[in-house]
Amino acid sequence: MLTAMGELIVPADQAPPVEASVFPRTGQGRRRRPTPMFSRYWLRGRRRSGGRRPGEGENVYVDRYSRTETLALLWLATASVLDLVLTLAHIDAGGGEANPVMGWFLTRFGTAGFVAAKLGITFAAGLFLLLHCRFRGSFRGLCLLGVMYAGVLAYHVVAILDRS
Repeated sequence: MLTAMGELIVPADQAPPVEASVFPRTGQGRRRRPTPMFSRYWLRGRRRSGGRRPGEGENVYVDRYSRTETLALLWLATASVLDLVLTLAHIDAGGGEANPVMGWFLTRFGTAGFVAAKLGITFAAGLFLLLHCRFRGSFRGLCLLGVMYAGVLAYHVVAILDRS
């Protein structure tokens, strides 16, 4: 279709795709800086995905996390507490701690130090992986940690069945 000036008009559905780099951003964005790791909007912010433009979806922090990411962290916390309870029950029945690092905490600081170390290390690692879930490999690490805890819980079940 031609205009009165002789320019060719192509319907939008027939136009060739335009890459984002053809039209670089010229103005300032609303944000002065990217979302920080610890955002004050983490419960009510809108930034769930990495970014609005192509290429902004990786290696960025977000205000809110997806349901899958949150469930992975909740599983990790639940499995960690279950592991702690079952480990203490196993120790009370005459068993020992299989992890040498946690065994050191148990002998050096007693049960209270053991509980603090076991939960503190796991929660700190899980929180770190959640905060960096949009970075390469972090979400996989969070899921891998959850799978490892499932294996540890399966080991506890086998130990309980073996003991009885």
